[in-house]
Amino acid sequence: MDEGSTGRSADGARSRAEEVLEQILASKDGRALVSMSQTTYSDQPILRTGADFARERAMRRQEGRNTARSAREQRVERRHQQVSFPAPTWGASSTPESAQSAWPSFSFDAPSFFNEESAELLDSELPPTLQELRHLEKVGLRPGELFCRQARLAAEFEDNLPFEGFHPYRYLPTYKDLGNRELRGYFTWRASWRRGTAIDVPATYVTILTFELINGVGATPGTEVLACLRKLEQRCFEQDALGIGPSVTMDLRRWERDYAICMGLDVQQTVAEADRAFGAGVETLRAMERAELSSRGLLEDHQAEKVSAPTDDEVMVAMGNVSTMDISRSPFVRAHRESFAVVAAAVARRMAVHCNRRRKTGWVDGLVGYRTSWPFTPLAGVPLERGWEGPDRTVRVCPGQTVSFRFGRWTERQAYSTNERSRDLARLLRAIDRQMRIDWDFGHPLKEQTLPRYLQKMVTEESQAQHEREEEAERRRFKVDLSKLGGIRSAAAVTREALLVDEEREGYVPGDAAAEPAAAALAPESAVAPPAATPVPAPQPAKTDLGLTAQEHALLDALLAHKEPPAAAGASLDMLVDSINEKLFDLVGDTVLEFGDVGPALIEDYEQDLRGYLQQ
Repeated sequence: MDEGSTGRSADGARSRAEEVLEQILASKDGRALVSMSQTTYSDQPILRTGADFARERAMRRQEGRNTARSAREQRVERRHQQVSFPAPTWGASSTPESAQSAWPSFSFDAPSFFNEESAELLDSELPPTLQELRHLEKVGLRPGELFCRQARLAAEFEDNLPFEGFHPYRYLPTYKDLGNRELRGYFTWRASWRRGTAIDVPATYVTILTFELINGVGATPGTEVLACLRKLEQRCFEQDALGIGPSVTMDLRRWERDYAICMGLDVQQTVAEADRAFGAGVETLRAMERAELSSRGLLEDHQAEKVSAPTDDEVMVAMGNVSTMDISRSPFVRAHRESFAVVAAAVARRMAVHCNRRRKTGWVDGLVGYRTSWPFTPLAGVPLERGWEGPDRTVRVCPGQTVSFRFGRWTERQAYSTNERSRDLARLLRAIDRQMRIDWDFGHPLKEQTLPRYLQKMVTEESQAQHEREEEAERRRFKVDLSKLGGIRSAAAVTREALLVDEEREGYVPGDAAAEPAAAALAPESAVAPPAATPVPAPQPAKTDLGLTAQEHALLDALLAHKEPPAAAGASLDMLVDSINEKLFDLVGDTVLEFGDVGPALIEDYEQDLRGYLQQ
């Protein structure tokens, strides 16, 4: 390559670079870059003053206020001009922006499932009742007063146009938040619900129906309204189990409880069983702690009030209700419940004393928190025509939780700060279960878990002490084996037979006739014989009052004569036998009659005694 060609190529390269640079400088970004680079260190000072920063902050605040004001104006304008569609249709005549502005402010957009034929009803096409309902919205009433007047107006209204669209989620909706077609769908659904034929329970419709019931529309205030609310809550719970949402079950439970409080109904029916068990467990543990500290003199005079100490079993059940461990599922607890209760209660009392002496927080406070109280607003979110006040009162919601109304103010108090079950208490119960399985030589040992040294020492000492007490009691226990009682009676009968003399075996009993010759032999010879006369009979023993009836006497006489027992009139033979045995038991000391294969019979050992008692 020669020198001329080299120079041309270099000139061509330089000219191309210049063209690219000119294009960059000619663009908008390039001009801005050049302008910035020229004024960075010349026109704009490097150090800015505080006044500059203050002016910038004021400008940003003003811009934010202007943006918020414009957004509020746009929302108000959309709310006044909105037309609710059950399902927006995206087509050539509508855009996503226009369809989104048609939904209420508390709704989210939903995809369309319907064609363009489903158009929104106008107010003029509504039934007369609903037209009057819409007219009330323009009067300017308070929200609670407006809803109550609308509810009473349409209390018995029924429609026949079911809503087949998608129900958007609304928070605390009222009639005003529903479109015309959705409004007619609500009254159609409500009529079906009252007849018991409604299948689904949309959250929006359930909330509005709940508001009606609480305000006494559709049911008699009191127990009937509470029963309707519980029915709604149960259906919503079943729908939640199927994964159909959104859910308003928690709101319904809260409103049920508040309604029962305001109406003076049985509030504990509206509280779940798990919550009642938790509150009762906390109260039991606090009573145990206070009683133990009071007995040891660790409470001040104004705190040492008399509290009855709960039993060991009550403390064990309370520990299970407050902890995350279900102690009833433990095989050892099922087999040795009383022993486990003694050890668990002893460890709990020692922990109460330990925390009182060495910590700033008590044992129960460390498990569930301190006693708390806060202002209470009954039926929050429900549109009411007037507030729920009434006379001053205190309502026990459940164990450990009360609601009171004093001096025009509601207050709720709880014996705990959290209703979450304690994992630390579950670890303690598991450690007790593990140690007692070792001491009692019980199968299925549990795996060891990390536990504070002082706490493990308490568990070990109380478990071993209870095991030693039970072993000592077992050594001192006197046992009677009732299965050997028959053999003992047989041996006693053989011994008694061996001790009888021949006369006793033959049934001979010495009488007064044997005593007369002996008396005559001992008389002196000078004694003059009495004149001949009729011999005086020997005195007979007095008849013993056995308290037997005529039928019972007849039965005994027949058995002693070895005859068939007479037919009992008005009483069965077994009843007569039982009555005779009961009346003669104190006299003989044993049963004298028994039932055999052929009926009642005398026991041979007591036959002669009975003859003497009955003078036979």
